[in-house]
Amino acid sequence: MSLMKIRYAWANVLTVIVLAFIIGAFTVPDIAVSQSTWEWSKENPKPSWWRWDKSYFPTKPVRGGYYRRAAFKYIGLLNPNHWPVHDWVTMSYLYDRLLYADGTHKPNVLWMAESWKFTSSTSAILKLRKGIKFHDGSDFNAASYKYQLEWMMDKKNGAWTRSGLEPVKEVEVVDDYTLKWYFKRPWAGFPGTMQFTQGATISALALKKDSALREIMKLEKSAKRFKKKLAKYERKGQTEKAEKTRDQITQIEKKVEQSKKDVKGFIPLDKWAVGCGPYMMEETRPGNYLKLKRNPNWWFGKSIGRPEMPYFDGWKVTVIPDISVQLANLRADRIDAMTVDPSQYKMIKDDPRLDVRVSPQNDMHGLMINHTKKKLQDIRVRKAISHAIDRKALIDGIFFGLGREASCMYPGDHWAHNPRLKPVTYDPELSKKLLAQAGYKDGLTLKGYYWNYPLSVSEAVAIKAMLKKVGIDWKVEHLELAAATDRMRNRDYDLSSLSMLWIWDPDMMASTLYHPDGGFNFGRITNKNAIELVMAGKGELDIKKRQIIYHKIEKELYDNYDDVWIRWGMAVEASRKKIQGHNQKMARQGKEGFWYSHPLWFKDGKP
Repeated sequence: MSLMKIRYAWANVLTVIVLAFIIGAFTVPDIAVSQSTWEWSKENPKPSWWRWDKSYFPTKPVRGGYYRRAAFKYIGLLNPNHWPVHDWVTMSYLYDRLLYADGTHKPNVLWMAESWKFTSSTSAILKLRKGIKFHDGSDFNAASYKYQLEWMMDKKNGAWTRSGLEPVKEVEVVDDYTLKWYFKRPWAGFPGTMQFTQGATISALALKKDSALREIMKLEKSAKRFKKKLAKYERKGQTEKAEKTRDQITQIEKKVEQSKKDVKGFIPLDKWAVGCGPYMMEETRPGNYLKLKRNPNWWFGKSIGRPEMPYFDGWKVTVIPDISVQLANLRADRIDAMTVDPSQYKMIKDDPRLDVRVSPQNDMHGLMINHTKKKLQDIRVRKAISHAIDRKALIDGIFFGLGREASCMYPGDHWAHNPRLKPVTYDPELSKKLLAQAGYKDGLTLKGYYWNYPLSVSEAVAIKAMLKKVGIDWKVEHLELAAATDRMRNRDYDLSSLSMLWIWDPDMMASTLYHPDGGFNFGRITNKNAIELVMAGKGELDIKKRQIIYHKIEKELYDNYDDVWIRWGMAVEASRKKIQGHNQKMARQGKEGFWYSHPLWFKDGKP
């Protein structure tokens, strides 16, 4: 994903306001206009990247201009709890979260949360920042987040984030900005979950109106049914039933009329986001573009004495499905930034007009093995598959060198990754011997699926050829997300694509893939040792002890060849030189914490 992201905060009284107009642009003064309201402690030390002086960037920030990006698809649904969402980068500018990840992917960056701590093995206290308002002017506080939490946990609202909140038993409002959490069991993943979509804050007022709109639709459908009944009773001359039904219709229509007054002018959240991020909705053209405008009341800039943040007047995200057309637009100055396809990297990396950055991603890509298939229950077969894959050749040939060979599920820079594990070696001769020992001297046929994206298709073709070389005929189909999900759910595969993105709290991935109740498991694997360790990791609140547990989980999976881990991703971001404010060294140190606290700007306030 893109590194072009944004930032923090909560409001404080401004002591000085200095305006300077330079060709319509607003230039930020050297001296902060108010003091920072952030406090640091031994438990919450000041990060090394928490600075905005010349050691961060040599030029002054300038206000003005619309930042233009390209996206392969329209953003999708604008309530992040509903699926599908195609553009999480843009979504992150609309919704701030309670916590963010640092350079090790730990949820160490307090954001809308002022503090949190476990008060027992099954309870925690979360304190929220004061003075934050949503885009609709409503307040962010303990009551608003509790409402959102209960909304996510209510099955009827269709939130995909619901399953991640399963350990929550109850949440109590202690005061206006304090919540006490009660868990069904020890839940070490609590802070990690709050840095994920469950911690992306939404206006409770908007959620209530959104629910009211859905209720209006239900009532209107109900009124139609009653009207059909009324017509039937009137035809049959059933006066008493007709009169009763007529009264019911009147009551429903009164409710609808009143409810419509309450939600007048409101647009459903799936179409119009209401968060408290640095940018807010301005215009939508689904399938064409999405336009955001600057949030003038963004809390973070004010909280560090820089109320000019964010610096852009807005964002315009244009849908351009073709990567070559995206690049042509970037070179023609029609857009300001894009995520670069690996195939384009070499042709632009030395372009003097562009700033090109390569960064490690917190994702993993490999092959998922269905252990319910008898032939794959033999570790020799699983081992043969893994040794048949030339990871370096895939990275170099398909991804133009932009990737890292994976040894297990957590990326190499993730705090939960076991550094003692090395990528499985490419050894086709060993694979042939193992298959012969397992009774497949004459070969083996496997079926499966892979994603239907250009690079994924190329990767699958290369993997198929590597497997063929050792005697495995992999009959692979290329499927869209919905069809692939059905295959996975029904365990209708032997060997399939495995991709995990946004790997933050380690339990999310461990439980999803290797616990029987996991969202990507569906009974396909039952490694008892791994399951015991997954459960231990869920309940261990000491992060050092927890790290040891995840090292053991990776070692267990690795030794058992439970899946095939191929690569950890690298992302390439290209932007015009006029875009300023990015510091690659600090970005690697702070990751999300840096991205969101250090907004970008145009050199002269204009695109």
